Amino acid sequence: MPQTNEALPREILDSGTKLLLDLCSISSASGDVAGVRAVADRIATELARCGLAAEVASESDDEGNPLPLLVARGPEAGEHPLLLVGHLDTVLDAVPPRIEDGRLWATGALDMKGGLAMLVAALDLLASRGERPPADLMLVGVPDEEVGGTISERAVRRWGQGARVLLVIEPGERRGDAETLVAGRRGLFEWKIEVSGRAAHSGLAYWQGRSALGAAADWTAQAQRMSETGAGVTVNAARLVGGDTDFVDGLATNHALLGTSRRRNVVSDRAIAEGEARFLSAADGLRILGRLQRLTESTAATHDVRMTFSQGMSVPPVDPNGPGAPVVRRVMQLAADRGWRLEVEDDRGGISFPNYVADPAKVAIVDGLGPVGDGMHTREEHLDMRSFERRIVLLADLLASLAHRD
Repeated sequence: MPQTNEALPREILDSGTKLLLDLCSISSASGDVAGVRAVADRIATELARCGLAAEVASESDDEGNPLPLLVARGPEAGEHPLLLVGHLDTVLDAVPPRIEDGRLWATGALDMKGGLAMLVAALDLLASRGERPPADLMLVGVPDEEVGGTISERAVRRWGQGARVLLVIEPGERRGDAETLVAGRRGLFEWKIEVSGRAAHSGLAYWQGRSALGAAADWTAQAQRMSETGAGVTVNAARLVGGDTDFVDGLATNHALLGTSRRRNVVSDRAIAEGEARFLSAADGLRILGRLQRLTESTAATHDVRMTFSQGMSVPPVDPNGPGAPVVRRVMQLAADRGWRLEVEDDRGGISFPNYVADPAKVAIVDGLGPVGDGMHTREEHLDMRSFERRIVLLADLLASLAHRD
Protein backbone atom coordinates (compact mmCIF):
# COMPACT_ATOMS: atom_id res chain seq x y z
CA MET A 1 0.00 0.00 0.00
CA PRO A 2 1.22 3.55 -0.66
CA GLN A 3 2.77 5.37 2.25
CA THR A 4 0.67 8.01 3.96
CA ASN A 5 3.52 9.73 5.79
CA GLU A 6 3.25 12.76 3.54
CA ALA A 7 -0.26 13.29 4.95
CA LEU A 8 0.75 12.69 8.56
CA PRO A 9 3.56 14.80 10.03
CA ARG A 10 6.12 12.75 11.92
CA GLU A 11 5.63 14.68 15.16
CA ILE A 12 1.90 13.87 15.20
CA LEU A 13 2.53 10.20 14.51
CA ASP A 14 5.16 10.12 17.25
CA SER A 15 2.91 11.80 19.80
CA GLY A 16 0.00 9.54 18.84
CA THR A 17 2.22 6.48 19.20
CA LYS A 18 3.47 7.66 22.59
CA LEU A 19 -0.10 8.19 23.77
CA LEU A 20 -1.04 4.71 22.57
CA LEU A 21 1.92 3.15 24.39
CA ASP A 22 1.03 5.06 27.55
CA LEU A 23 -2.61 3.90 27.37
CA CYS A 24 -1.57 0.30 26.81
CA SER A 25 0.76 0.49 29.82
CA ILE A 26 -2.22 1.25 32.06
CA SER A 27 -3.96 -1.90 33.23
CA SER A 28 -7.68 -1.27 32.77
CA ALA A 29 -9.44 -4.63 32.74
CA SER A 30 -13.19 -4.45 33.26
CA GLY A 31 -13.84 -3.98 36.97
CA ASP A 32 -10.47 -2.34 37.64
CA VAL A 33 -12.03 1.01 38.49
CA ALA A 34 -8.76 2.78 39.21
CA GLY A 35 -7.20 1.60 35.95
CA VAL A 36 -10.22 2.48 33.83
CA ARG A 37 -10.33 5.92 35.46
CA ALA A 38 -6.63 6.44 34.74
CA VAL A 39 -7.28 5.75 31.04
CA ALA A 40 -10.26 8.11 31.09
CA ASP A 41 -8.28 10.86 32.82
CA ARG A 42 -5.41 10.61 30.35
CA ILE A 43 -7.70 10.81 27.33
CA ALA A 44 -9.68 13.66 28.90
CA THR A 45 -6.48 15.64 29.34
CA GLU A 46 -5.55 15.11 25.69
CA LEU A 47 -9.01 16.05 24.42
CA ALA A 48 -9.06 19.18 26.57
CA ARG A 49 -5.75 20.14 24.97
CA CYS A 50 -7.49 19.69 21.60
CA GLY A 51 -10.22 22.15 22.58
CA LEU A 52 -13.00 19.87 23.80
CA ALA A 53 -14.73 20.26 27.16
CA ALA A 54 -13.85 16.91 28.72
CA GLU A 55 -14.95 15.45 32.02
CA VAL A 56 -14.78 12.10 33.74
CA ALA A 57 -18.05 11.57 35.59
CA SER A 58 -19.22 8.67 37.73
CA GLU A 59 -22.04 6.45 36.53
CA SER A 60 -23.47 3.63 38.62
CA ASP A 61 -23.91 0.16 37.22
CA ASP A 62 -26.87 -2.07 38.06
CA GLU A 63 -25.28 -3.06 41.36
CA GLY A 64 -24.74 0.55 42.40
CA ASN A 65 -20.98 0.54 41.77
CA PRO A 66 -19.69 3.92 40.51
CA LEU A 67 -17.63 3.63 37.32
CA PRO A 68 -15.88 6.36 35.31
CA LEU A 69 -17.62 7.66 32.20
CA LEU A 70 -15.71 9.95 29.84
CA VAL A 71 -17.72 12.63 28.03
CA ALA A 72 -16.04 15.26 25.83
CA ARG A 73 -17.93 17.93 23.88
CA GLY A 74 -17.29 20.53 21.26
CA PRO A 75 -18.84 24.01 21.74
CA GLU A 76 -22.03 23.12 19.83
CA ALA A 77 -22.54 19.51 20.93
CA GLY A 78 -26.20 19.66 21.85
CA GLU A 79 -29.06 17.23 21.36
CA HIS A 80 -27.93 16.16 17.87
CA PRO A 81 -24.15 15.74 18.09
CA LEU A 82 -21.67 14.12 15.80
CA LEU A 83 -21.14 11.29 18.26
CA LEU A 84 -18.09 9.06 18.60
CA VAL A 85 -18.26 6.10 20.98
CA GLY A 86 -15.60 3.81 22.36
CA HIS A 87 -14.71 1.91 25.51
CA LEU A 88 -12.02 2.34 28.12
CA ASP A 89 -11.88 -1.21 29.50
CA THR A 90 -10.03 -4.29 28.28
CA VAL A 91 -10.60 -8.00 28.78
CA LEU A 92 -7.17 -8.77 30.25
CA ASP A 93 -4.88 -6.85 32.56
CA ALA A 94 -1.95 -5.05 30.98
CA VAL A 95 1.48 -6.41 30.13
CA PRO A 96 4.38 -4.21 29.01
CA PRO A 97 3.76 -3.12 25.39
CA ARG A 98 6.36 -3.61 22.69
CA ILE A 99 6.66 -2.66 19.02
CA GLU A 100 8.21 -5.26 16.73
CA ASP A 101 8.17 -5.44 12.92
CA GLY A 102 5.52 -2.76 12.55
CA ARG A 103 3.19 -4.24 15.15
CA LEU A 104 2.33 -3.07 18.63
CA TRP A 105 1.90 -6.06 20.93
CA ALA A 106 -0.09 -4.97 23.95
CA THR A 107 -3.25 -5.61 25.93
CA GLY A 108 -6.04 -3.51 24.46
CA ALA A 109 -3.89 -2.14 21.64
CA LEU A 110 -6.45 -3.33 19.12
CA ASP A 111 -9.56 -3.42 21.30
CA MET A 112 -9.63 -0.50 21.58
CA LYS A 113 -6.99 1.86 22.85
CA GLY A 114 -5.75 2.17 19.28
CA GLY A 115 -9.04 3.84 18.33
CA LEU A 116 -8.85 6.28 21.25
CA ALA A 117 -5.27 7.31 20.48
CA MET A 118 -6.23 7.57 16.79
CA LEU A 119 -8.92 10.13 17.64
CA VAL A 120 -6.52 12.37 19.56
CA ALA A 121 -3.96 12.18 16.77
CA ALA A 122 -6.66 12.97 14.16
CA LEU A 123 -7.63 16.10 16.10
CA ASP A 124 -3.96 17.10 16.25
CA LEU A 125 -3.71 16.52 12.50
CA LEU A 126 -6.68 18.79 11.84
CA ALA A 127 -5.08 21.51 13.97
CA SER A 128 -1.82 21.20 12.04
CA ARG A 129 -3.80 21.77 8.83
CA GLY A 130 -5.43 24.87 10.27
CA GLU A 131 -8.82 23.11 10.36
CA ARG A 132 -11.30 22.80 13.17
CA PRO A 133 -13.16 19.62 14.05
CA PRO A 134 -16.96 19.70 13.85
CA ALA A 135 -18.26 22.07 16.52
CA ASP A 136 -20.90 19.50 17.51
CA LEU A 137 -18.33 16.73 18.05
CA MET A 138 -18.91 14.57 21.11
CA LEU A 139 -17.03 11.55 22.45
CA VAL A 140 -18.44 9.09 24.97
CA GLY A 141 -15.99 6.59 26.46
CA VAL A 142 -17.67 3.85 28.50
CA PRO A 143 -16.12 1.70 31.25
CA ASP A 144 -17.82 -1.68 30.86
CA GLU A 145 -18.24 -2.66 27.21
CA GLU A 146 -16.14 -5.81 27.52
CA VAL A 147 -18.56 -7.27 30.06
CA GLY A 148 -21.71 -6.25 28.19
CA GLY A 149 -22.24 -3.54 30.78
CA THR A 150 -25.42 -1.61 31.32
CA ILE A 151 -23.56 1.70 31.44
CA SER A 152 -22.47 1.16 27.84
CA GLU A 153 -26.02 0.42 26.76
CA ARG A 154 -27.53 3.33 28.68
CA ALA A 155 -24.95 5.80 27.36
CA VAL A 156 -25.51 4.88 23.73
CA ARG A 157 -29.28 4.99 24.17
CA ARG A 158 -29.02 8.36 25.91
CA TRP A 159 -26.94 10.11 23.27
CA GLY A 160 -27.08 7.87 20.23
CA GLN A 161 -30.69 8.16 19.14
CA GLY A 162 -30.44 11.92 18.60
CA ALA A 163 -27.02 11.88 16.95
CA ARG A 164 -26.79 13.25 13.43
CA VAL A 165 -24.02 10.69 12.83
CA LEU A 166 -22.74 7.91 15.08
CA LEU A 167 -19.10 6.93 14.51
CA VAL A 168 -17.74 3.84 16.26
CA ILE A 169 -13.97 3.71 16.68
CA GLU A 170 -13.81 -0.01 17.37
CA PRO A 171 -11.34 -1.80 15.04
CA GLY A 172 -12.01 -2.86 11.50
CA GLU A 173 -10.49 -6.07 10.15
CA ARG A 174 -7.78 -7.00 7.67
CA ARG A 175 -9.05 -8.63 4.51
CA GLY A 176 -6.18 -9.60 2.23
CA ASP A 177 -4.46 -6.37 1.18
CA ALA A 178 -7.47 -4.31 2.22
CA GLU A 179 -9.03 -3.25 5.48
CA THR A 180 -12.69 -3.19 6.39
CA LEU A 181 -15.32 -0.80 7.59
CA VAL A 182 -18.47 -2.10 9.29
CA ALA A 183 -21.80 -0.99 7.82
CA GLY A 184 -24.16 -3.70 9.09
CA ARG A 185 -24.52 -5.63 12.33
CA ARG A 186 -26.99 -8.38 13.03
CA GLY A 187 -29.58 -7.97 15.73
CA LEU A 188 -30.77 -10.84 17.89
CA PHE A 189 -33.47 -12.11 20.14
CA GLU A 190 -33.11 -14.84 22.73
CA TRP A 191 -35.68 -17.64 22.85
CA LYS A 192 -36.74 -20.39 25.21
CA ILE A 193 -39.02 -23.40 24.82
CA GLU A 194 -40.46 -25.41 27.67
CA VAL A 195 -41.96 -28.83 27.02
CA SER A 196 -44.19 -30.98 29.23
CA GLY A 197 -44.76 -34.60 28.16
CA ARG A 198 -45.93 -37.72 29.93
CA ALA A 199 -43.63 -39.86 32.05
CA ALA A 200 -43.72 -43.65 31.63
CA HIS A 201 -41.55 -46.71 32.24
CA SER A 202 -39.50 -47.04 29.08
CA GLY A 203 -39.53 -50.84 29.28
CA LEU A 204 -43.05 -51.61 30.46
CA ALA A 205 -45.08 -48.69 29.10
CA TYR A 206 -42.97 -46.95 26.47
CA TRP A 207 -45.86 -46.21 24.12
CA GLN A 208 -47.91 -44.63 26.88
CA GLY A 209 -45.18 -42.03 27.38
CA ARG A 210 -44.80 -38.73 25.53
CA SER A 211 -41.16 -37.69 25.42
CA ALA A 212 -40.60 -34.02 26.17
CA LEU A 213 -36.91 -34.46 25.39
CA GLY A 214 -37.63 -36.01 22.02
CA ALA A 215 -39.99 -33.15 21.14
CA ALA A 216 -37.46 -30.51 22.22
CA ALA A 217 -34.68 -32.20 20.26
CA ASP A 218 -36.89 -32.34 17.15
CA TRP A 219 -37.80 -28.65 17.58
CA THR A 220 -34.19 -27.49 18.00
CA ALA A 221 -32.99 -29.51 15.00
CA GLN A 222 -35.69 -27.98 12.80
CA ALA A 223 -35.08 -24.51 14.23
CA GLN A 224 -31.37 -24.58 13.44
CA ARG A 225 -32.18 -25.61 9.86
CA MET A 226 -33.95 -22.26 9.48
CA SER A 227 -30.50 -20.60 9.33
CA GLU A 228 -29.91 -19.08 5.91
CA THR A 229 -26.38 -19.10 4.52
CA GLY A 230 -25.45 -15.68 3.16
CA ALA A 231 -28.65 -14.02 4.36
CA GLY A 232 -27.51 -13.05 7.85
CA VAL A 233 -30.13 -15.25 9.53
CA THR A 234 -29.00 -17.84 12.06
CA VAL A 235 -30.81 -19.81 14.77
CA ASN A 236 -28.63 -21.31 17.46
CA ALA A 237 -29.70 -23.83 20.11
CA ALA A 238 -27.37 -23.09 23.00
CA ARG A 239 -28.73 -25.38 25.73
CA LEU A 240 -31.05 -28.40 25.89
CA VAL A 241 -31.92 -30.11 29.16
CA GLY A 242 -34.39 -32.99 29.39
CA GLY A 243 -35.41 -35.84 31.64
CA ASP A 244 -37.94 -36.42 34.35
CA THR A 245 -39.39 -33.34 35.99
CA ASP A 246 -37.50 -33.73 39.25
CA PHE A 247 -34.19 -33.93 37.37
CA VAL A 248 -34.77 -30.91 35.10
CA ASP A 249 -36.31 -28.60 37.67
CA GLY A 250 -33.72 -29.59 40.28
CA LEU A 251 -30.70 -29.71 37.99
CA ALA A 252 -28.46 -27.86 40.44
CA THR A 253 -28.74 -30.74 42.90
CA ASN A 254 -29.54 -33.63 40.55
CA HIS A 255 -26.74 -33.23 38.00
CA ALA A 256 -24.88 -36.13 39.61
CA LEU A 257 -27.32 -38.43 37.79
CA LEU A 258 -25.48 -37.68 34.55
CA GLY A 259 -23.21 -40.54 33.59
CA THR A 260 -25.08 -43.08 35.72
CA SER A 261 -27.81 -45.59 34.86
CA ARG A 262 -30.25 -44.18 37.36
CA ARG A 263 -33.64 -43.09 35.95
CA ARG A 264 -32.66 -43.77 32.35
CA ASN A 265 -35.70 -46.04 32.16
CA VAL A 266 -38.11 -43.10 32.36
CA VAL A 267 -39.66 -41.47 29.28
CA SER A 268 -38.81 -37.80 29.66
CA ASP A 269 -41.70 -35.60 30.75
CA ARG A 270 -39.81 -32.29 31.03
CA ALA A 271 -37.42 -30.41 28.72
CA ILE A 272 -36.10 -26.88 28.33
CA ALA A 273 -34.16 -25.50 25.37
CA GLU A 274 -32.63 -22.01 25.11
CA GLY A 275 -30.86 -20.16 22.34
CA GLU A 276 -30.89 -17.12 20.12
CA ALA A 277 -31.69 -16.00 16.59
CA ARG A 278 -29.67 -13.37 14.70
CA PHE A 279 -30.78 -11.36 11.69
CA LEU A 280 -29.68 -8.43 9.54
CA SER A 281 -33.02 -6.67 9.10
CA ALA A 282 -35.99 -6.06 11.36
CA ALA A 283 -38.21 -7.78 8.78
CA ASP A 284 -36.06 -10.92 8.93
CA GLY A 285 -36.28 -10.84 12.71
CA LEU A 286 -40.08 -10.80 12.63
CA ARG A 287 -40.11 -13.48 9.94
CA ILE A 288 -37.90 -15.89 11.86
CA LEU A 289 -39.83 -15.21 15.07
CA GLY A 290 -43.06 -16.17 13.36
CA ARG A 291 -41.53 -19.35 11.96
CA LEU A 292 -40.30 -20.42 15.40
CA GLN A 293 -43.71 -19.80 16.93
CA ARG A 294 -45.42 -21.86 14.22
CA LEU A 295 -42.82 -24.60 14.65
CA THR A 296 -43.73 -24.74 18.33
CA GLU A 297 -47.38 -25.38 17.51
CA SER A 298 -46.67 -28.04 14.89
CA THR A 299 -44.03 -29.86 16.97
CA ALA A 300 -46.32 -29.96 20.01
CA ALA A 301 -49.07 -31.51 17.87
CA THR A 302 -46.73 -34.04 16.27
CA HIS A 303 -45.37 -35.27 19.63
CA ASP A 304 -48.60 -34.85 21.61
CA VAL A 305 -46.93 -32.67 24.25
CA ARG A 306 -47.43 -29.20 25.70
CA MET A 307 -44.85 -26.79 24.37
CA THR A 308 -44.51 -23.06 25.06
CA PHE A 309 -42.26 -20.59 23.26
CA SER A 310 -41.08 -17.33 24.82
CA GLN A 311 -38.96 -14.52 23.46
CA GLY A 312 -36.34 -12.97 25.73
CA MET A 313 -33.91 -10.10 25.43
CA SER A 314 -33.60 -8.54 21.97
CA VAL A 315 -31.44 -5.95 20.25
CA PRO A 316 -32.14 -4.35 16.85
CA PRO A 317 -29.97 -4.86 13.76
CA VAL A 318 -28.02 -2.19 11.92
CA ASP A 319 -29.09 -2.23 8.28
CA PRO A 320 -26.12 -1.68 5.92
CA ASN A 321 -28.52 0.03 3.51
CA GLY A 322 -29.89 2.36 6.19
CA PRO A 323 -29.18 6.06 6.77
CA GLY A 324 -25.46 5.41 7.34
CA ALA A 325 -24.90 4.20 3.77
CA PRO A 326 -24.02 7.66 2.33
CA VAL A 327 -21.46 8.24 5.09
CA VAL A 328 -19.96 4.79 4.48
CA ARG A 329 -19.55 5.67 0.80
CA ARG A 330 -17.89 8.93 1.79
CA VAL A 331 -15.39 7.10 4.02
CA MET A 332 -14.63 4.65 1.23
CA GLN A 333 -13.91 7.50 -1.17
CA LEU A 334 -11.71 9.31 1.35
CA ALA A 335 -9.58 6.17 1.73
CA ALA A 336 -9.39 5.75 -2.05
CA ASP A 337 -8.29 9.38 -2.38
CA ARG A 338 -5.40 8.56 -0.05
CA GLY A 339 -4.43 5.55 -2.17
CA TRP A 340 -5.62 2.61 -0.09
CA ARG A 341 -8.61 0.32 -0.19
CA LEU A 342 -11.41 -0.18 2.26
CA GLU A 343 -14.00 -2.90 1.94
CA VAL A 344 -17.41 -2.87 3.61
CA GLU A 345 -18.60 -5.51 6.04
CA ASP A 346 -22.34 -5.65 5.48
CA ASP A 347 -22.95 -8.38 8.03
CA ARG A 348 -20.86 -8.47 11.19
CA GLY A 349 -22.43 -10.90 13.62
CA GLY A 350 -21.23 -9.59 16.98
CA ILE A 351 -23.28 -7.19 19.05
CA SER A 352 -21.67 -3.77 19.53
CA PHE A 353 -22.45 -0.14 20.32
CA PRO A 354 -24.77 0.54 17.36
CA ASN A 355 -27.13 -2.25 18.45
CA TYR A 356 -27.79 -0.31 21.65
CA VAL A 357 -29.39 2.57 19.79
CA ALA A 358 -33.14 2.44 20.36
CA ASP A 359 -33.83 2.49 16.61
CA PRO A 360 -30.68 2.19 14.45
CA ALA A 361 -32.86 2.63 11.35
CA LYS A 362 -33.12 6.34 12.23
CA VAL A 363 -29.41 7.08 12.78
CA ALA A 364 -26.52 7.33 10.31
CA ILE A 365 -24.01 4.80 11.68
CA VAL A 366 -20.46 3.96 10.62
CA ASP A 367 -18.63 1.27 12.59
CA GLY A 368 -15.15 -0.23 12.49
CA LEU A 369 -13.27 3.05 12.01
CA GLY A 370 -10.39 1.95 14.25
CA PRO A 371 -7.07 0.48 13.11
CA VAL A 372 -6.76 -3.23 12.38
CA GLY A 373 -4.72 -6.01 13.91
CA ASP A 374 -5.41 -9.42 15.40
CA GLY A 375 -5.64 -11.46 18.58
CA MET A 376 -8.08 -9.33 20.56
CA HIS A 377 -8.94 -10.69 24.02
CA THR A 378 -5.76 -12.80 24.04
CA ARG A 379 -2.12 -12.40 25.01
CA GLU A 380 -1.34 -12.33 21.28
CA GLU A 381 -3.26 -9.08 20.71
CA HIS A 382 -1.47 -6.72 18.38
CA LEU A 383 -2.09 -3.60 16.30
CA ASP A 384 -0.81 -2.91 12.79
CA MET A 385 1.03 0.41 13.11
CA ARG A 386 0.70 1.16 9.39
CA SER A 387 -3.04 0.84 9.80
CA PHE A 388 -2.83 3.17 12.80
CA GLU A 389 -1.19 5.79 10.55
CA ARG A 390 -3.74 5.36 7.77
CA ARG A 391 -6.72 5.49 10.10
CA ILE A 392 -5.50 8.71 11.77
CA VAL A 393 -5.50 10.42 8.40
CA LEU A 394 -8.81 8.86 7.41
CA LEU A 395 -10.55 10.00 10.59
CA ALA A 396 -9.16 13.52 10.23
CA ASP A 397 -10.41 13.65 6.65
CA LEU A 398 -13.81 12.34 7.69
CA LEU A 399 -14.19 14.81 10.55
CA ALA A 400 -13.24 17.65 8.25
CA SER A 401 -15.86 16.58 5.72
CA LEU A 402 -18.51 16.21 8.42
CA ALA A 403 -17.79 19.65 9.81
CA HIS A 404 -19.86 20.94 6.91
CA ARG A 405 -23.44 19.80 7.49
CA ASP A 406 -24.89 18.77 4.16
